[in-house]
Parts: sequence; C-alpha cells; structure tokens
Amino acid sequence: MATFTQLPSGNWRVQVRRKNRYVAETFRRRKDGEEWALDVERNIDRSGSPKPRAAVKAKTFGDIIDLHIQDMRESAAPLADPKRPY
Repeated sequence: MATFTQLPSGNWRVQVRRKNRYVAETFRRRKDGEEWALDVERNIDRSGSPKPRAAVKAKTFGDIIDLHIQDMRESAAPLADPKRPY
C-alpha cells in the first residue's frame, strides 16, 4: 500500500512498502504519484524487485540531463537561457 504525503513545497512524497521492500519518490502532482505507486506495487508482486522511475533509462550523464530538461518542460517552468546575462 502506498502512502502519500504533501510536502511544504507542494510536491507529493509517495512511499511504497510491500513484501519487505521500500521505495520512495517525489512528484509534483499526486496523480503522477498514484500511477507510479501502482506500477511499483505491480513490479514488486511480479518480480519482487521495484524499478526506479527513470533511472533505469539513464545510462549516461547526457541521459540524466535529457530527463531533467523533460521534467522541466512537463512542469511548465521556463528554461533559462544560458547565454543571457542575469
């Protein structure tokens, strides 16, 4: 069963404890957390091993940067222009 806790930042911490496994992740929207928790619970029931959300896909540092940019676009936060002075 998953536990949902709203953080002071407004994000949601989702914790899954199942079959002596513990996995936690933070999401901007509760709905995203609910979907992730359901997926993790299914994976634990099937294979006994939870897989992290996006870390499985990331093989290189460039992959991590791409995941970060994708997260920023999904959250509708504007990306800073590195060539523009502050």
